[in-house]
Amino acid sequence: MIQFSGVDYRAMHVLVALSNKQLGETLWHYLKDSGVGMVQLVSTPKEAVRRMQDFTFTHFFIDFDFGDHGGVDFAKFIRMCDGAVSEAAVVMIMPTPSAQKVFQARDGGVNEILGLPLTAKQMDARLRHLDKNPKPFVRASTYLGPCRRREVMKVYHGQERRRGSAAKLPQRAAYAQV
Repeated sequence: MIQFSGVDYRAMHVLVALSNKQLGETLWHYLKDSGVGMVQLVSTPKEAVRRMQDFTFTHFFIDFDFGDHGGVDFAKFIRMCDGAVSEAAVVMIMPTPSAQKVFQARDGGVNEILGLPLTAKQMDARLRHLDKNPKPFVRASTYLGPCRRREVMKVYHGQERRRGSAAKLPQRAAYAQV
């Protein structure tokens, strides 16, 4: 069993949905060798939906170019499902990441993005990050998915000095009307 960190792979139920069968099989073998509890491999959205009816998944690995409509639309479909599956971790795999693709995936409700080529260390780091740093789930009228904020907001808890000692602004000179 390959394990770089303290992530409990046995509790994971993963659907690998990749159009590239060779990459899908490689990812499937990595996850199985790592001790993942259940791994299902599909190459079409139709197969993926069929498996989602039969099994409950905690993680999804989706190809950006998955199916006719793309992986982003499939991620949106996952987010609109009923039950716990809608909040499952979604990892998007992109052969050639670009800013536009990353923004599309983020706005589609994807938790993490992996560019190719993949390494075992990279996979473990992403899974460890998903496990140790879960993001709050947002349900809004225009977005379903993990919170997209990357920056941790720090709230100032000290004494507010600006309230009582507001600096006086210089008085404006009165202009004479001619």
